[in-house]
Formats: sequence, structure tokens, C-alpha cells
Amino acid sequence: MTAESTPKRTKPKSSSGAPEIISIKKTVSPPPPPPPLSSPDPTPPPPPSPESTVTRLHPIPAVSERLQYRAIGLVKGIYKPDPDQFNRGILLTSDGQEIETVLLGQVMNLIKKYLDLNEEHLWVVYPRTRDLAREKKKEIRKDSRRSSQPQAPSPEDIILHLQIVGVWEPDILQQDSPVATESVVASVESDDGYFSIRGEVIFNSQDKKFVMVKIQQQPRKNADKGKAFKVRLEGVVEMKSPGYFWDLHAQRQGNRLVIQEANPVGVLPPRKAPKSARPAQPPFRKRTSGHPTSTTPERHSLPPRPIRRTPSNPSS
Repeated sequence: MTAESTPKRTKPKSSSGAPEIISIKKTVSPPPPPPPLSSPDPTPPPPPSPESTVTRLHPIPAVSERLQYRAIGLVKGIYKPDPDQFNRGILLTSDGQEIETVLLGQVMNLIKKYLDLNEEHLWVVYPRTRDLAREKKKEIRKDSRRSSQPQAPSPEDIILHLQIVGVWEPDILQQDSPVATESVVASVESDDGYFSIRGEVIFNSQDKKFVMVKIQQQPRKNADKGKAFKVRLEGVVEMKSPGYFWDLHAQRQGNRLVIQEANPVGVLPPRKAPKSARPAQPPFRKRTSGHPTSTTPERHSLPPRPIRRTPSNPSS
């Protein structure tokens, strides 16, 4: 053997009558020296590109799933709260539009502590579209049981509603993140009015040039299923049957969201019919002798016929 030497057996002294204990000593040769480590590369890693820095600092995150619903955008303007309710007000945009706005989550405390509401900020918002004419009709026929067929809303009756969920202020709020350079700030602020809409196109009007997109929200902690809402976008997409998931890029123009790019992602999986929509089966009833199950008239039982018997021959 080359790596190991032959084991040596030593026999210790033992008293008479006692069993002998044999120990085996094994000598192992030292392991070979490790190969010399390669010298480190003297060239340092390349610095991150401006595009990667913009991706990290961009307020709208990248999509994490293929069929991920979302409706999120950026709007630059001055938030003017209502005198009675601070979480409700209007957003005065840079182009002079007044859009009704509400504050969600912890953004209200953040605004009070760190931001000056007299200056413009780039707000991260969730869009909603309201149909004023339909809302008025619902209020009128609240007590009426008659319901008319739904009609497509006209552009004059549609208004944009925003829900503020954040603000993009890297110099004030993101001190631990990489420093935003002037080029990064300019590239992000150029996205003012950009909206990312991902959902199912449930209505596509080629004549009136608008689509309705259904957005499915994530369920809350105490709810089994999340709520869904609809967003109206101005423009047209390819004619496809319902059930297609779309990735839409829109731009705010005044009080409207106009489609700039539309890409079909795929077909949504079929939905399961709710239990309330399934046809109910009649309950099983056990038949009893006292209660007939059919509606046919009961037949009267006839008396049994007499049995004719032949007389037997007399015994002899």
C-alpha cells in the first residue's frame, strides 16, 4: 500500500487466565498539499449601469408573476386635502387638471411628517374610473325593483379617481438606497402620467374605441376572495374572445387613460362555478306505505277470487 502503511499489532502483557487485548495502530501519511490558489483578478467589477439604478429606484416594481393583476401609475401634482377630512381631497396636476383623490394606508402620516404640500410631488397612485351617470341612476332606482339593461358609459360621464399609496422622494425617504443622480431623477419624473394596467379585457368597443379591464385584487386576511373592480381605458386592442389576460401601458391625457401599448399575455384558467349557481337537487324522500308518492289516483283493492276445489273421491 502506498498511501497507508501496514497495520502493526502489539500484544500487551496479560496475566494468566485473562483474555488478551489486541490494539491496532494505524499510521496515516499526511494528505497532499492543496493546489495553489489562483491570483485574484486585479480588475474590479464594473459599476452598475444607469438602467439598473433606475430599476432599483423606480417606484413601480417589476412584475413578479406572469398573470399578475395590477393597476398602478405615477402622477405629479399638488395634493390639496379637504378642510374637514385630510385623507380626501383633490390632486392639482401640472397640466391644470383637478382629480379627486384619497389617501390610503400609512401615507397620511408620512405626508404630515416629511412633505410640504405646497410643492409638487410625484405620487404613486391606484387608478379608478367612475361612471357618474350610472351612479345617479342607481341612486334614483334604489327603491325600485325594475332594472334596465346596462348601457355603455359615454366619455362625458367618466371621471378619473386616484388613490395615493406612496410618493417618490428618494432624497428624503430613501436615505439607505443608492443615491439618485440627476439623470435617474429626470428619467423617473419623465414617467409622469404613466400607468401599468394588467388584467382581463371584458369589454372591447371597436366603434367607440374604449376597453374595460377587470382587475382582481388580492384577498385580505379575513376574506376568502378578493374584490374586483373595472378600469376604463381609451383606445382599441385586438379582437379576442373574453378570458384573455392583457398587459396594457397607458398614459394620462387630461382626465382619461389612453392606451399606448397592448400585449396579450395568455388565456386565463376557467373559473369554477359558485355553489349558489349550481342547480339544486331535490331532496331525497323515503317512501312510506301510508303516504303515496305519486299523484295518480289510488286504485281500490278488489276482493280475492274464490278458489274452486274438485271434490275428492270417497274412500272405499
